[in-house]
Amino acid sequence: MFFFWPIRDEFGVKKIPVINYTIIFTNVIIYFLFGFSSGYEEIIRNFGFIPARFSWFTIFTSMFLHGSIMHLIGNMWYLYLMGDNLEDRWGHFQYFLFYLFSGIIAALFYGFFTNGDARTIPSIGASGAISGVLGAYLMLFPKSRITFWYWLFLIFKIYTGTFNIFSYFWISFWFVQQIIGMMMNVNSSATSGIAFGAHIGGFLAGMGIALLTKGFQRMRYVLNIKSGSSFLYDIAGESVMKIIPFEDQVELFNVENQIKHLVQEKNERESAVLYGEALKRFSEVRIPKSLGYRFAELLQDQGLFDEAILAYRRFIRNNPFSNFADNALYNLGTLYLDKGEKEKAKNCFRQIAIFYPYSELNDVARYALSNITKR
Repeated sequence: MFFFWPIRDEFGVKKIPVINYTIIFTNVIIYFLFGFSSGYEEIIRNFGFIPARFSWFTIFTSMFLHGSIMHLIGNMWYLYLMGDNLEDRWGHFQYFLFYLFSGIIAALFYGFFTNGDARTIPSIGASGAISGVLGAYLMLFPKSRITFWYWLFLIFKIYTGTFNIFSYFWISFWFVQQIIGMMMNVNSSATSGIAFGAHIGGFLAGMGIALLTKGFQRMRYVLNIKSGSSFLYDIAGESVMKIIPFEDQVELFNVENQIKHLVQEKNERESAVLYGEALKRFSEVRIPKSLGYRFAELLQDQGLFDEAILAYRRFIRNNPFSNFADNALYNLGTLYLDKGEKEKAKNCFRQIAIFYPYSELNDVARYALSNITKR
């Protein structure tokens, strides 16, 4: 016998998820006020969503009704686990609209794919809207590590513990289960008691909204960086084509080959040191694009701050639209601050605060900037 349950995700939040908590509280209160009463079945018939008796009002009210305590706990726990991250990313009001929109699309999808006697049975629960939360979470936090607690009974012995898996694996597996469930039910007039169609509809709605917002934010991100490109070059310097003497070209070629050889041997630390030393003489040293930020971090970790500054500047100059450009700017600012070069540090933090508005480091950079100003 085997049982497992998600207990936490990797990412914390900066703001209290007021809307998420309010939705959870409302669902819990409604169930405990009416769920144990003798007239609860009548409430479900009147306020649950019945496809054969379509009503926009019941689409909304059905999101706050649950069939059992376990139905309530399962839905609310998933919402608690992942909804806070979306609210933190999008803001309170936008998250609330997203939650309702996902629930509405889930109900419409369910109604469209339901047939036979199942169309006369009330559908209740927040799982359609929460499926939207799962779909959006998959798009925005695919590499988030979800920690599961497990309970295993094997050969008269009980084992318990935790394990981590990426959210994209777990949520994708869950979604495949919903598709299989709906396919099994779509040609049947019976109902399994699980609104697979609602789950799929909500999930697709959540994915769609997340992709649209992600694309919009990326467009704004790029436009903001472009508008601040002149300031960026003040920090990182512009790429300048220089004629390198033949002897230096030979030396640079040899250094690049040594770095390549060390990387192939998975000796990143030595290759980073060699790269940092080479940057002191040559402004451009050819390395795999994926290693630019990594080498700068390794140089900083090893206390080679001057070399790290050169590496971060080179990375920012060549990769202003990289997902790590804001991280590089922030690390560069902290290095300048440690060296007592406050104006240069302020320029780095200001660049993030103004031109990287969607960066997770935006608030941290603003805080660092305010601290420098106060000194």
